[in-house]
Amino acid sequence: MRRYLLSRLMLIPVTLLAILLINFIILNLAPGDPSTIGDMGEKGSGSRSTSAANEYSRDDGYLIFREHYGLTLPILLNAWPGRSKEKVEADLYVMRDRRSPGATSEMGGRRYRELRLSFGDRCRYLMPSLLAIAEDGKEPLSIRELALHFFIRGGIRMGITGANLTVAERNYNTAVSRDNIALRRLSGAAGDFSERLDGLKEWYEARRDFYNYEPGFGDKFRILFLETRLMRYLKRVATLDFGAMRNDANRQVINEVARRIKYSLTLALLPMGITFILCQVFGFLMAVKHDRWPDRLLNLLFLSLYAAPIFVVAPWLIEKVALHHAIPFLPTSIPTGGFHSAPEIYSQMTSWERLGDTALHLALPLIALTYGTLASQTRLSRTAVLEVLQQDFIRTARAKGLSFMRILTRHVAPNAAIPIVTSLATSLGALLAGSLVIETVFNIDGFGRFFYEAVINRDYNVILFSTLAGALLTLVGYLLADIAYTLLDPRISLTK
Repeated sequence: MRRYLLSRLMLIPVTLLAILLINFIILNLAPGDPSTIGDMGEKGSGSRSTSAANEYSRDDGYLIFREHYGLTLPILLNAWPGRSKEKVEADLYVMRDRRSPGATSEMGGRRYRELRLSFGDRCRYLMPSLLAIAEDGKEPLSIRELALHFFIRGGIRMGITGANLTVAERNYNTAVSRDNIALRRLSGAAGDFSERLDGLKEWYEARRDFYNYEPGFGDKFRILFLETRLMRYLKRVATLDFGAMRNDANRQVINEVARRIKYSLTLALLPMGITFILCQVFGFLMAVKHDRWPDRLLNLLFLSLYAAPIFVVAPWLIEKVALHHAIPFLPTSIPTGGFHSAPEIYSQMTSWERLGDTALHLALPLIALTYGTLASQTRLSRTAVLEVLQQDFIRTARAKGLSFMRILTRHVAPNAAIPIVTSLATSLGALLAGSLVIETVFNIDGFGRFFYEAVINRDYNVILFSTLAGALLTLVGYLLADIAYTLLDPRISLTK
């Protein structure tokens, strides 16, 4: 068993890496990104401005945001430093003419903007080619201007963010800030094209080695595999840094999850425990009273409960129970939402009062979360008990004169619990997600709502963390289920 457990534990990191890789690729290949801007007209129709100043300024829009999330890098492999000058020149002509080679019509505004953004992301690795095109007197001035514009775009960088920066990182940030100011000053400087070009050439010669604008073969090989979105994220995950929130760089994902996880875990573990106990009780009762009125009545009841959707039951509980009734024999009303009372009231309570207040607030959410799972798990338990009661070893136990209650507790219960354990273990990965409907209806600030908002806002850090955490819990659930099998049934062995 020890060898089996060690092998399963060693497979967990490999499995997590594969799951992360698949989800990372899907997420990054999805249409759009968190920095996508939609220009809408007064009637909701798409629109775009044709002024050159507006087009140039929009290339730098959300640059800091895109740099922070690594959206300026390719997903898996970075072959951008190997792009030839001829291909760079062809891209500039396409952007100037707003049409691909051989096309008869001008490309749409959205496609044009995406082309400019993607080319702007590559500019950092195309600096020598862009400068050479800007210096080439045989090229049209419009192409040289465009090359110079994207040269400045490639030179602008984002500093290193985060707390506890080293001296080297602070010095790097100082240099980046100084260079960004210089580049923006040159981009908006008055004067002719040649004066701006000379200033940028002087800047390039001074900063070429510092930023490694002309990498050798070894550097290109390193860039190919390491300067990608995936590697950048894996480096952070290796240090347990899951990044910051999309809309607030000062709020770390792990801290936001830790603040909400107690709510979702409570709304997941309590119904799971209640369901496991009650489904065994009702399952045994239905199996023992098979084809008699208790079995038929409970079957009808649980089928009805299973058919009732949670998004209907939860509002019904608030309207018909909480708003019109109080706890029997007590003057206390039933709360309609929240995990506990308001902080100013909750902080003044004793420990027992807090426990009672939380239990009162969770009564209706737990009912809404439990009834559907209880209905399905009870029917599963009933089927498992009936199957075990027909086994040969049960008939042998009866023939030996064992009491029916002893047979149920010592022989039937452990074997009938195996399907329930399997079902509950496979749902362990959904713990973090909580219940979006329940948390929304009862106004509980849990992880379910948090994850839903992250999906709507395309917050990659939260989505990927949720994927990793859910996958880890699922794998742990499978492992715990395997261990539980050996405890419930001695015939099951994990040895290889």
